Amino acid sequence: MDNPYSFRSLQVYAVTILFYCIVYMVLMILPFYAITAGAGEMEIGLIMGTTMFASMICRPIAGTVIDRYGTRKVFVLALLLFTVSLAGYFIPNLWLFGLVRAVQGIVAAFFSTAMEIITMDLLSEKMRAQGLSLYSLATMIPSTFGPTIALLLKDWLPMIWIFGSLFMMSMGIFLFGLSLSRQMKSSAAAPPAIIPDDPAASPLARKGVWKSRTLLLSSAVMLLASVANGAIFTFLPLYLEKQGLKFAELYFLIQTLVLVMTRFAGRKYIPSDGSFPGRILFPALALASLGSLILGTSLSPAALAAAAVFNGIAFALLYPALLTYVSFSVPHFARGLLIGLFIGAADLGFSLGALAMGPVASSFSFPVMFITGGALCLLAGFAGLGFRARQTETGKKKTAAGL
Repeated sequence: MDNPYSFRSLQVYAVTILFYCIVYMVLMILPFYAITAGAGEMEIGLIMGTTMFASMICRPIAGTVIDRYGTRKVFVLALLLFTVSLAGYFIPNLWLFGLVRAVQGIVAAFFSTAMEIITMDLLSEKMRAQGLSLYSLATMIPSTFGPTIALLLKDWLPMIWIFGSLFMMSMGIFLFGLSLSRQMKSSAAAPPAIIPDDPAASPLARKGVWKSRTLLLSSAVMLLASVANGAIFTFLPLYLEKQGLKFAELYFLIQTLVLVMTRFAGRKYIPSDGSFPGRILFPALALASLGSLILGTSLSPAALAAAAVFNGIAFALLYPALLTYVSFSVPHFARGLLIGLFIGAADLGFSLGALAMGPVASSFSFPVMFITGGALCLLAGFAGLGFRARQTETGKKKTAAGL
């Protein structure tokens, strides 16, 4: 299919938007809820980082299960478990919060991996970059309104009412997802058969698929950049509130509006032929580094707006560009596993943004934490430069051999 706007594709984007609407609202208000239950910065970092850490661990498992059983049952069961897990927030207990966040990390691993593979299967290779960009856009659209609404609601309603509303909303999403799953073709729900005499699918090939240089380096770049993003989402609202500033809603509104517009406009410029997206990768990492460095040096409205714009552009392009690149480099028989490993790297980075950067903020300061995130983005850029140099050298050797 060459239409990323088909009715089936729009249904996939819609259920994704609804799912992540709840995810982003919880992400914003849970730190404040945890404070009322006696949590400090260290505990908040552990609770919030648990989700992405659990998701990272479960990504390869999710991919393997999808390779074996297909996508349809996986994403429906993930929606059901997500609904049940939200009931855990009805009891204000830090240990229970951590458990719920771990369960939701597992849910995120299975849901997003399944939905991304569904998106790949819906579209032709020529349209894959656009489809994955639009799917990624669907995951981010809720961040244009979810965090803002959540931060406003926390001042108007008791937390138990807010989470009760989210629980009811998740029940509706489950019913929507169940209806969508029944419409899916059986070919999309079952993995393709492996040809027995295909050397690419041999036991030896299967054993070494995870050693792909493309996969490992792309995952490393995504991990380093995601640390800065995770630290911003977890700690910036708390940092601004401690400084007596009420700009958190404005920052996230600007960042996500820029992200949505950039992801939509930039989808056509992401290579969809398996080539290395260097023209997108390096500027994106430079902007992500600059955005974090600004947050570490100034909190003026102009500085916050500039950081929001830079981070919005950077993270709008970075993830879909690398995901598309990886999707062309992995063998089909282990696609779920290997794409799961890449997404798991992004999850690990976001998790470390809370788990590892929380202690940095506690031991030093929030500005030092944001500056550290900017340095990690620069490090990711240097890693990408090394890869491109190696790729160029390999290409020259192949050309010389052909001559």
